[in-house]
Amino acid sequence: MGHHAEQEKINLNVFLEAIRECTDLKELTPTLVNTLIKRIDVHNSTKDEHGHKHVPIDIYFTAVGIITIPTEEELIAAMEEMRDKPLKSA
Repeated sequence: MGHHAEQEKINLNVFLEAIRECTDLKELTPTLVNTLIKRIDVHNSTKDEHGHKHVPIDIYFTAVGIITIPTEEELIAAMEEMRDKPLKSA
């Protein structure tokens, strides 16, 4: 395992430890937000075909970077792709 991968693993462990300490949340405090979130980017708003306004945001979490939450279609496509690929022998 390279140095970068080892560092990522350590950062992820720190992040998960912070999450474990906060699992019984009653409120989102500024300290908690600053611990878990590095940066939030707010993009320009768009309107869909129904006239509803959408404001995309990217949340960069501490130690793990941005986490993209896949759409249902992306999840199904990824599962089909994994199912169709033959297993590689070691």
